[in-house]
Amino acid sequence: MRLSWCSVHPRGCGERSAVAPSGTVEFGSSPRVRGTGGDPQASAATWAYWRRECNAEQPSPVTTRLLGRALLDEGRGLSKGVDDTVVDAGGRDSADLRAALSLADAAIIPVGASNFDSAAVSGFLEVVELAKDFNPNLSIRVLLARIDARTKDTGEMLDWLEKRELPLLTSKICERVAFRRVLPLGLSVHEHKKDNVAIEEMEKFFLRRSQHER
Repeated sequence: MRLSWCSVHPRGCGERSAVAPSGTVEFGSSPRVRGTGGDPQASAATWAYWRRECNAEQPSPVTTRLLGRALLDEGRGLSKGVDDTVVDAGGRDSADLRAALSLADAAIIPVGASNFDSAAVSGFLEVVELAKDFNPNLSIRVLLARIDARTKDTGEMLDWLEKRELPLLTSKICERVAFRRVLPLGLSVHEHKKDNVAIEEMEKFFLRRSQHER
């Protein structure tokens, strides 16, 4: 059993376009995946509901919503008997976030390329360091997400991450209409098959993540 990774969002915005569908991609390769929503917005649980409503014939990971102390108390037990558990955690300093970081083997932090993102990550890193006191094996990786595909304006953020020695996944996910369109359909971009570039970005993300875990 692995509580494999949680995705946390320092700015609390739409970076989770890469999260809920990613659980489905995992599910396609392994039928023993569980999704856990640890965010009051219930993004993961909502997406799972859309998937079952719109795609009853498609396999779907079991998704549980746990908040606060319940995530810490029940999370590991619910991960028993499955290969991977994906936790969608909010980025605010909360009991939900701290519980997710205390349990996870790895945390993926999606960030944009703006100064607002770097400021948000700075505060978030303090929470990560506290979590490592209880979970010393916690592995952190930053994912550039919602990047403008028309520009290459990521240099300042890359420099900022390097100065702080924050490990960065070499894959990135750009701001694409395809991600917004598939969410209310309960699909992943792989299943929608309308944007090959978006599909390639997600495939690279999973490849880099799996290489990082080995």
